[in-house]
Amino acid sequence: MQEDSQYKKFTVRPQLLESGKQSTSLVRNHSVSCGVQVVASGGETNLHAHAAADEIWYVLQGEATFYGEGDAVVAKLGRNEGLLIPHGAPYWFESSQPENLVLLRFGAKVESAGPDKRVDYAERQYIIANGVEGGVEAQVAAGKQPWPTKVLEGQFFGDA
Repeated sequence: MQEDSQYKKFTVRPQLLESGKQSTSLVRNHSVSCGVQVVASGGETNLHAHAAADEIWYVLQGEATFYGEGDAVVAKLGRNEGLLIPHGAPYWFESSQPENLVLLRFGAKVESAGPDKRVDYAERQYIIANGVEGGVEAQVAAGKQPWPTKVLEGQFFGDA
């Protein structure tokens, strides 16, 4: 099969974790992106918003609890459930079950909202990231200690 450069095929098969969180960029172009995150205990994020990106979060495995301002529960999502978060809306989420949480994140730029910036409302808890800004290299360069992430060697989402 010949793949034309305008088409971008990707596979969702992230490594599972013992602790922490790992994010991998799967595909992107000038207006949309898709990534996968794996979250184990200790992989929560901080209250933040994306100034000019609408997001859809979709649970493939586990359970995610999303919170808004004041730690109000926005949604509790199980397998095959998703949540649309409009640009500018503050949120944070955590894995709310013992098994690894595996999430797809789809992002779409909102051109009329100006440049997309992450707006942090609380101190940022860093993650190990592959192919996306904010990963280990940026953390070390900024003098930040990376969020402790331990992988489960040889275990990947989707393996039988």
